[in-house]
Amino acid sequence: MPIHAVLGGTGGTGSAVVRTLLASQIPDLGINVLVRSKSKLLQAIPQLGSTSTAVVNIFETPNLDADTFTACVKGASTIYVCIGTNNASRKNEIAVTTATRLIAALGHCRKALGSDYKAPTILFNRSMALNRDVIFFPTESVKRFMQWAMFGIFEDLLKAGEMYATAERDGLLVCITADPPGMMDANGTEATGYELLQKGKAAPMLNYADFGAAMVELGQRRAEFGGKAVGVSATGAVRPEVLVNLWRLVLGLKTRLSPF
Repeated sequence: MPIHAVLGGTGGTGSAVVRTLLASQIPDLGINVLVRSKSKLLQAIPQLGSTSTAVVNIFETPNLDADTFTACVKGASTIYVCIGTNNASRKNEIAVTTATRLIAALGHCRKALGSDYKAPTILFNRSMALNRDVIFFPTESVKRFMQWAMFGIFEDLLKAGEMYATAERDGLLVCITADPPGMMDANGTEATGYELLQKGKAAPMLNYADFGAAMVELGQRRAEFGGKAVGVSATGAVRPEVLVNLWRLVLGLKTRLSPF
């Protein structure tokens, strides 16, 4: 039974991944979902307990407990890293903290299994703002401004990416970096279309539902995309959420300009 582990199942990306897996045709599928709140997950995705043929295990840990983390990823062939934040701060460490816990958990698994250990595919949810080959900003100056304004998020993601790259060189995992542009409609469940890009120009916005579907597709195409960064661009309609994203930018600028 192939086991897919979703780290963070209640956010926009994680819930989209879970829904995609539930609707997939992957035979004999097992889904492990790590969440801070099981009740919140079941409220967001009520079909988890009734309509799926997949074997679903929910791991609840309010504090990202190491033992629970290890239990969730044990035996997984594909792991979706969906724990993250859209709010910049000087203390952003969520990507690094997650990478630290995940790498440690996989280290325990490899030690226990020895030569039987098989490196899982890690889907690392990053940002197209950090992709050198796929462009979605209108100009390079706009890209640099956004990287400067939202530095707290991007520095955290860059550090986590370096950690996954080191672990990949050690044979612990195979990392596929999934880079979305501006994400919209976190509560939406309808995918309208996407494409995978390794270079070129992407649409500026993407539905969470489409990104979840793209993450699952990337995980199924490990041989093609293992060790690479892949942009995900919308091909269908996307409903803009201007005010909430402007507010995040304002908070990022406030953090950047504040001496404290």
